[in-house]
Amino acid sequence: MLRSVFIEDWQYKLLAFLMSVTLWFLLNLGERVPIAIERQVELVDQEQGYEYRLERKRVKIRLMAMERLVSEEVIEKITVRVSVKGLKEGEYTVKPHVHHLPAFLVSLERIEPEYIKVRVLKAPSGGH
Repeated sequence: MLRSVFIEDWQYKLLAFLMSVTLWFLLNLGERVPIAIERQVELVDQEQGYEYRLERKRVKIRLMAMERLVSEEVIEKITVRVSVKGLKEGEYTVKPHVHHLPAFLVSLERIEPEYIKVRVLKAPSGGH
């Protein structure tokens, strides 16, 4: 009798157990708290023969993080990048992208400014 209680419909019982453990973890591991940080903007995909000048070199980021699970080391690894791939001479408005966000633990709320102007100039001869 007792054996049939555990063995019958074991798949549903296992699923219910996993869902209850997940819910317990979500409720007991802390709430999401706002975190504000400021980061230097990194230029990526630069091409030789051009100089790149950013209107703003730093951005402010607002994150929501799981209070008990996010350490300072995780926050320090977060970076902001602007890709200048394929940009020729001129002025462009590009969107910065935040990298190294742990998907479940930290979410991006806002980045200020949302767009950054990049001026692309021909590099002086012999320079990068």
